[in-house]
Amino acid sequence: MTTLVEKIEHVLYGIAYGDALGMPTENMTQAEIKRRYGRVTTFLPSPADGPLNRGLVAGQITDDTANSVFVSEMLIATKGQVDRQVFVDYLMDWLANDPTGAQVTGPSTFRAVEAIKKGTPLAEAGKLGTTNGAAMKIGPMGLITPYRDLPALVQQVAEICVPTHNTQVAIQGAAVVAAAVNYLFQNERADWDEFYTLLAQAVTLSAPYGNQLPTPDMGQRLSYSRQLADDLAEDDFLKQLYTFLGTGLPTIETVPAAIALVYRYRGDLTQAVEAAANIGGDTDTIGAICGAICGGYHYNLVPAMAQQLADVNQLGLERLAQQLAPIVGKGL
Repeated sequence: MTTLVEKIEHVLYGIAYGDALGMPTENMTQAEIKRRYGRVTTFLPSPADGPLNRGLVAGQITDDTANSVFVSEMLIATKGQVDRQVFVDYLMDWLANDPTGAQVTGPSTFRAVEAIKKGTPLAEAGKLGTTNGAAMKIGPMGLITPYRDLPALVQQVAEICVPTHNTQVAIQGAAVVAAAVNYLFQNERADWDEFYTLLAQAVTLSAPYGNQLPTPDMGQRLSYSRQLADDLAEDDFLKQLYTFLGTGLPTIETVPAAIALVYRYRGDLTQAVEAAANIGGDTDTIGAICGAICGGYHYNLVPAMAQQLADVNQLGLERLAQQLAPIVGKGL
């Protein structure tokens, strides 16, 4: 039987797996991925002639995993409370000291950090952050507060989003991901109708939070992407996600796409993450979100790939899992 510590490890490794598998194909089109690789199923280095020439090695993670680690460290330091300043301190230290930090950091986070450096209050720095940096890092938050107390979960999600992604759409996307993580973490067999009802409630409860900028409707995007998953053959489903709903950097594209992949493959980690790595667009973030949600539900990453992640990145995910376990256990 899987222990609580192991299950938390699976979520963290799921995030890193999705991030690293999607890293080399980030910002590529579906056609370009197919032309270069056929189908990505193993870790690959970032291509020197690709859209993002970052010199990353096979199995290396990006900001998706790094920020998830910072959220984990914050939760450990505060014993499960949200402290936006503690999170920002971890983030800014990484950007100052890790040479890859600036290369892989998303636009909303980078803009907010630069504003904070110039003295902008945390409550103001993230008021234009509509991209997916909130949803990508929220996985560990989804372990702390049970989905049955959804208002509390949403409030905590909104609080951690303030410094970099203090907008309605970013908070809604992050709330959806956190609720999805917790639901599949706590249920051995998912009721997918109940799952989607929960996500719709998360959208509604999170709507009042954040800067209210114009955006398509998150709830409708989730419903439509589910319909695509139900109605279409696999190639057509993946094509419609990419060409019609979008798989790019905006939260309103990333989150419905990731949730649709989780649903299409019924929480199977490797199937969802491989689909994300090959779908085109913001592949590493979609993969990391799929990994966070599926990791605690149907973890089937082969040990050799998990070991490669550990060897390449030296993240100490086992330590994080051990230290998170007493906090996570309170919400079970």
